[in-house]
Amino acid sequence: MRKIVLGLLLLISLTGFSQKNQINVLSNEKTLGKSLIDSSEIKGLEYVFPERIHETFIDTTNGFLTVQLRGLRKEKWLSNTGNIIQYDIKNQKVLWSKKIAYQSSNLQQFSNTMIYTVANKSYCLDIITGNELWEVKNNIYFVDPIDNIGIGYKFKSSTGYSNELEGIDLKNGNVLWKRDLNREYGWNDVFYTNDSTMIVVAAGLHSIDIKTGKGWDYNTITGKKDYTGTAAANAVGVGLGLLTGTFVMSTGHDLVRDLVSNTITDSSSIYLASKEQLVKIDKQSGETIWKFPFSNDLASKSSIFMNDSVIFMINKGMAFMGYRQLDFGKPFFAAFDRQTGKQKYLSLINVKDDPILSYQIQNREIFLVFKNRISKYSMETGNLIAEKDFPKDNVGELKYFVGNQVFITNQNGDLMSLPQSDSTKVFVFTSQGKTLSIDSELNISKTIEYDDLSIYYLRTKNFKFIAKDKKTLVINNTGQRIAEIDATSNAFLIGNTLYDTQDKSFVTIDLSEMIKNE
Repeated sequence: MRKIVLGLLLLISLTGFSQKNQINVLSNEKTLGKSLIDSSEIKGLEYVFPERIHETFIDTTNGFLTVQLRGLRKEKWLSNTGNIIQYDIKNQKVLWSKKIAYQSSNLQQFSNTMIYTVANKSYCLDIITGNELWEVKNNIYFVDPIDNIGIGYKFKSSTGYSNELEGIDLKNGNVLWKRDLNREYGWNDVFYTNDSTMIVVAAGLHSIDIKTGKGWDYNTITGKKDYTGTAAANAVGVGLGLLTGTFVMSTGHDLVRDLVSNTITDSSSIYLASKEQLVKIDKQSGETIWKFPFSNDLASKSSIFMNDSVIFMINKGMAFMGYRQLDFGKPFFAAFDRQTGKQKYLSLINVKDDPILSYQIQNREIFLVFKNRISKYSMETGNLIAEKDFPKDNVGELKYFVGNQVFITNQNGDLMSLPQSDSTKVFVFTSQGKTLSIDSELNISKTIEYDDLSIYYLRTKNFKFIAKDKKTLVINNTGQRIAEIDATSNAFLIGNTLYDTQDKSFVTIDLSEMIKNE
């Protein structure tokens, strides 16, 4: 039955490849804000599509807007199918449309290159017609838009996806290079060390010359097979996934992933923690400069950061299986000498099944947030300074520390960053939508409602864009309020034009007059 359903989804994806102009897009001019300097109206253009907009990509060079539509079932769950629409904004017409099955397909776009992946094949589509230019038996993971090279794993009919990574010339689909790279636990990160060398974090660190595929490998353990004790919970995850449309079934084993940290770098080295060890790797050669091994089943998903001569590590005591969070390993806070890797301290946090959710540094102390508890540790010694429980019935479950992008209006009516409004406090967001102001003794000094907060999401040379719900306030560098615009915190700026997506609508707002007058 599952094979039949998958086959139907693939059929939907493939048979939608030649639809022409069957979808109507309504366009109209609309007042989308006002100047707070002279009260003049700010006009914009609204493009209304027949369904909820899932993702967009705009190429301002040719004026093409690529829109993926994905509606809601029973106004609650994402539909499994939808449409890709290529819309010509300049001429206000649909160039082409295709059906897409989101469980088995995805679309990536980079300037004039559009890659459409269906199950085990990737297609390059002509952006004007939607026709296939070439296809490869490869699920392209990543695209380098400068060199126009895609990277993905070779699909073999006999065994499925292999560990054979291929570099694909996106002009013609030809394979430029091949290389083995473990894909079992997915990719955790990709970053560049120079114009042509990228580092893939996948069961370790792997340097790849984007043009040749050559480079060094550092292999380590970032996952675990045959994880027991989660069968019932995994079954719940399957049910939820079928409802939301985000379900991905693992094959063969229950795979626990993300037993790894973020990477940090300095001028010559890369630092990474895994289930196995914390290491310092030479960027150029891939040689291990030092390593600190962890005892079995201690380390899990973690965060590392650098402070002068010390590498700090916060092990969260969690991992993921599919999209589900699991309790795994043990929470701890540790510090290591940056030059030698020697452990300065490791403070094990003796709690069971209670992972660290968030952390914040303040005055050489580190605050850790758990579901219903906050702890404070010394960064000098690793010793516990204070700890306090926060009953769920009173404040809800604790979630994370609020960052500097969250703004609040102060007593003078000025907008300012919430954490910077009182440097003696830390601010924690809860499941009830409240933000708790926590003092140095871990007492709640104030509770801030969600409706009182705004999000600072965009900055230009002269302006800040701060959103609350579906309204954006534009202020200048002196704090003066310049304009109010109908735009969310998802809006983005290209040149002098602000773009935003709101349900079924895509809007463009020309801000050139506002910018010119400043």
